[in-house]
Amino acid sequence: MTALKSKKAIAALLVAGLLGFVLPASAGTLKLRAHIPWGRVRDFEFFRDGVFITGDGAGIEYYTIDDSFHLTHRYTINPGGYHYLCQFCVVDTLLFALDGGTMHTQGTPVFFVYSVSESTHTMLAGLEPSGTVWVNFDPIIYHQGSVMYHQYPGNHFRIDVTDPLNPRLTGSLRNTNDVCHCIIPYQDTLLITTRKQGTANYDGNFRVIRNNDPDSLISLGTYARNRYSFTYCAAHIGQVLFTCHSRGFAVYDISDLSNVNEIYFYSTEWERCVEELNNYLFVGCDNGLHVFHYQEPGTVEHLLFWPHDRRVLRMRPKWEADELWCFYDGGTLGGLVVLDVSDYTGIEQGPEPIRVEPDRPTLCCHPNPFRKAASIAYSLSRPGNVELNVYDPLGNRVKTLVSSWQPAGEHRVVWQAGKQPAGTYFLRLRTKGIESIGRALRLE
Repeated sequence: MTALKSKKAIAALLVAGLLGFVLPASAGTLKLRAHIPWGRVRDFEFFRDGVFITGDGAGIEYYTIDDSFHLTHRYTINPGGYHYLCQFCVVDTLLFALDGGTMHTQGTPVFFVYSVSESTHTMLAGLEPSGTVWVNFDPIIYHQGSVMYHQYPGNHFRIDVTDPLNPRLTGSLRNTNDVCHCIIPYQDTLLITTRKQGTANYDGNFRVIRNNDPDSLISLGTYARNRYSFTYCAAHIGQVLFTCHSRGFAVYDISDLSNVNEIYFYSTEWERCVEELNNYLFVGCDNGLHVFHYQEPGTVEHLLFWPHDRRVLRMRPKWEADELWCFYDGGTLGGLVVLDVSDYTGIEQGPEPIRVEPDRPTLCCHPNPFRKAASIAYSLSRPGNVELNVYDPLGNRVKTLVSSWQPAGEHRVVWQAGKQPAGTYFLRLRTKGIESIGRALRLE
């Protein structure tokens, strides 16, 4: 990695494009890096050098990933009995999971908290705020010290997990008749993609729930009634909402939630999932993957279509590796598909991976991109004085995370970004005259 010596050096490298983040002028291309044949994948999420995967009935399994994209099984998280852990989310070294078992016993947990590492896991707590969830839907997310999840049909819950040993139910919204596919935080609300129970249509494509009351969740209504369809997944950039419909890709201005306006619609069948990077939207559907580009104040352009013969049901990004992982539900690419998205991250890929000197400390940021806080992990091959700083793109130091002597081995520090604006930041770790540079992308 390139060492950054000063503000001018950082700025010059950015201007020259040596560190990327220069958006391509053309439509770009998606390139296949790997195809990993697999059975059913209900959800997956990356953790350190591996991935958690949940499929059909085996619990949540952790695999490490080598440079050839070979997955090695390490352990399975399964509380036993009639429990079936399905939907989950990972935050630093904590994993929050929901029980989708069909034979739930009253008085036993539905919500589980685990401490996880690359080699083992430990159950920390369990809670029964509801009955079991529906394994096909019922999303779960973490946001600002709480976990939100939906339980079919129509019940929403918020659990305070600031003390992972003692999770507490702090709010619920029941009997909304929702079938929920996605939850995303927006300002002091939650945007819930929804449809009515027992039908494929609804009079609104997403519900807005106020989330800033410490004791309750309050519905503000359902919106985007202009499309007689329902929404599978959503993402937002600022005050613009991007939604995957059963009948296409719809974009809304949500600056005023009482007056939501559609600003773009691309007609296609069964859009399933969406991920965003650098104002590019990657949208999986029933017959392939679309790429769109958003430019403020409201221009959306369809760039390309990467066709396939089956559905893209899940997508998870590894932006730091210029990869987008997709789960294809059968067909010639059935299983996990790894796509090279370097045309959109702006990072050039050489013919060979960069070789790092043995004594150079490793540096990793998780999650990346992040919203509120990021965990910075690094490994020292020898003891010494360590300095770890965060810089903005102009070379201004915005935070010193470490400035002390440390022993050899694995270390971790959390960066609370506070009021720092959304954008790209650089991490510089120095020890014994050796430097490592990383990057972190903060989202709104």
